[in-house]
Amino acid sequence: MTGDNPILVTCSDMSDWVCKHGRLYPSILFSEVIGSTFAQLWDLKTPQISFVNVLTEHLPSEYLNVVQPAFFHKPCFGSLYIEDSQVVDKTLLPSFRNSNFRTKIANKTDLLKIALFDIWLGNEDRHHGNSNLLLDQTLSNEYYFNVFDHGAIFNSNALVHGIQLISENESIICSDLAQVLFRKGKTLTKIVDNIVKDFYLCTLKCEDQLSSILVDIPIQWGLNIQNLELLIRSNLFTENWKNDCENHFRALIQANI
Repeated sequence: MTGDNPILVTCSDMSDWVCKHGRLYPSILFSEVIGSTFAQLWDLKTPQISFVNVLTEHLPSEYLNVVQPAFFHKPCFGSLYIEDSQVVDKTLLPSFRNSNFRTKIANKTDLLKIALFDIWLGNEDRHHGNSNLLLDQTLSNEYYFNVFDHGAIFNSNALVHGIQLISENESIICSDLAQVLFRKGKTLTKIVDNIVKDFYLCTLKCEDQLSSILVDIPIQWGLNIQNLELLIRSNLFTENWKNDCENHFRALIQANI
């Protein structure tokens, strides 16, 4: 990670991985792990992740002027590079306005599910100006939204102060993309109700799997895993917080779509 910019490396498995190092803030890498693994438990599409040991002699030459070899003495957070994908940004919006293009999106409703996922995790960095979404176009007639970059969950890593609802401007619901893909009506109401119903089941899965996820966090990151687990359990899984998330989700839908 050069600032917030990752590096692309080819690993021993001959796959390309997008790697971030924890030079200053290993807590951000921790958030990346939690966000990605929880997304999988929510059945959201997200790139495969791994802990990657980057040998300093294998650092791509183009990064040597912006990173130091010492940054890579600890395992990096790695996200599998999806070659046939595009970052969803304003340049893609005209394509989404095309009905033929929209019909190729196989998991369209996941955009709203991702929005609730972000509310629950306090993700402040997926919004109208920065989607942190990939559109996987590996299959010619089936495109899939993939979530990535979860470094700003827990209200930008401030869980020690409790979890807070993200603002309207910090939600993907309040974007042109959401308005293009969804319209008010009975269909939207049913979609929202199904997402909310699934929400409570998904959070239970995350609660059940949390301890096993934390076992794999690299010791070299120097994090107090026991304390982090207590913070997550006491903030994310309370009935009050989940009810607040549902109400905020429904209110944002009502106000913006």
